[in-house]
Amino acid sequence: MSAEQTPPVSPDAGSIAVPVTVSWDGAFHVNQTVLTTHLWAAPPLRRESPIHDRAFAALRDLKADCARFLPWFSHPVLSVPALEPPTETTTSWDFSHLDPFVEDFMAAAEGRPVVANFATIPHWMFEGAEDVVVSRDRDEIHWQYEQGSDFRDETLAEVADYFFRLASWYITGGFTDELGRWHESGHRYRFAYWEVLCEPDLNRRMPPEVYTRLYDAVVERLQPLDPEMKFIGLSLSHVHHDPEYFWHFLDAANHQDGIPIDAFSCHFYASPEIVNPFGPEGNADPSTWRSTFFAQADAFVESVAYIQSIARRLAPGARMFLNEIGTYPADIMNPAPQIPAFYWALSGTVHAYLWARLLPMGIDLLGIAEFMDYPGMIPGTSLLDWETGEPNARYAVTQLLLRHFAPGDRAVPTSTGYPGFPDARLHAQGLTRPDGSRSLLLISKWDEPIELDLSGTGMSGASGEHVHVGTRGIASFWCGDTLRLEPHATVVLTSTSAT
Repeated sequence: MSAEQTPPVSPDAGSIAVPVTVSWDGAFHVNQTVLTTHLWAAPPLRRESPIHDRAFAALRDLKADCARFLPWFSHPVLSVPALEPPTETTTSWDFSHLDPFVEDFMAAAEGRPVVANFATIPHWMFEGAEDVVVSRDRDEIHWQYEQGSDFRDETLAEVADYFFRLASWYITGGFTDELGRWHESGHRYRFAYWEVLCEPDLNRRMPPEVYTRLYDAVVERLQPLDPEMKFIGLSLSHVHHDPEYFWHFLDAANHQDGIPIDAFSCHFYASPEIVNPFGPEGNADPSTWRSTFFAQADAFVESVAYIQSIARRLAPGARMFLNEIGTYPADIMNPAPQIPAFYWALSGTVHAYLWARLLPMGIDLLGIAEFMDYPGMIPGTSLLDWETGEPNARYAVTQLLLRHFAPGDRAVPTSTGYPGFPDARLHAQGLTRPDGSRSLLLISKWDEPIELDLSGTGMSGASGEHVHVGTRGIASFWCGDTLRLEPHATVVLTSTSAT
């Protein structure tokens, strides 16, 4: 993404500038958070789509480690390679729809570590499968695909065998099917992590005891395929974080011997008050979204601290992944969404704010959801324009953070406002790189400009890059001792030497 050059910015004459202070030599926290995103098998990403090439180029340009590939249940024709149960003479294994997504995703990763989550269990493995009708239209959304919670094979061997064959297709070059026939793929991919299911607490409402048994069954089958591949459990939805999932799953006493708890994950989406998900009528006014989003973000940070306390007691070696972080506009399911132009920059500030707030807590991964969405499929979480494939402000903020920050940086004490009276309209975080360079992240939660006094930061003369409502992508500028922080702005100031 090319940077736009903009003239220097400064506060309006006569305004009261908010002081920002950084203790560059103070106590620090080492950044260990991998920032990334995830991509699912969305129809607009098919190879014949006019936005395919631009979209995958944008994914490649992020250069994010541990990007997550998630074929989702909403489009089983694209994500489930065995849509029908085997008979005495036939199987339905067919990877022709799924392979192009995997191949293009892995090519965009360019050898960086990735996370695989082939999350959808074929519907026919559950009781009541006859009630699920699957269209062969690749564009049709199947919100009712995940019906039922009772496995037809209560031992869970059938499900574990399914994932073993699917994983073997991509990791070891092929598999032997239920009838003893060999299926050759030619693939030899390496996945850093394999995540077992996605949001099992939501549609299937899988109890933690059942999920833990399923996790063990799948991990036991997949471990021999690649001894270096690690596993992620839970992947809980944002709808409810029942503590019992964490208490049960993270307790090694509830797992089979030899089954690792390498990492666990959960999700968060901020949303306004939604009365009508299919249109704007009756929903909270967009002017309230800002305060609602950040209030929910603060509450989520507190939830993370509680979850961490459980993990430290039961599984201190397990990594914590927050691998779906995003926001929703109010008309979330509107086929013709009416999303205000400011929303995209606002949403970017929310995930930048969460990254900064969670950094001192030692979160291992923060995943910005989702790389590609479109009307009818939760469009407000997209990082791309679904009509052109061009990156939007949410993508630009993610790219801005990835460009300037990395694990190993040191986060130092940073404050806004006057002693004892922090300015709640903004958030600031100073970081130093191993090479001695300094960066200052500034995030505006506000929908009006904020004047800043940066004389206490030592960043006078620093180069700056920002994303806000008024920019297209990332724009560049030079900074003095004062700065006008634009509405819903995410700003990074960088100095190559200590001053």
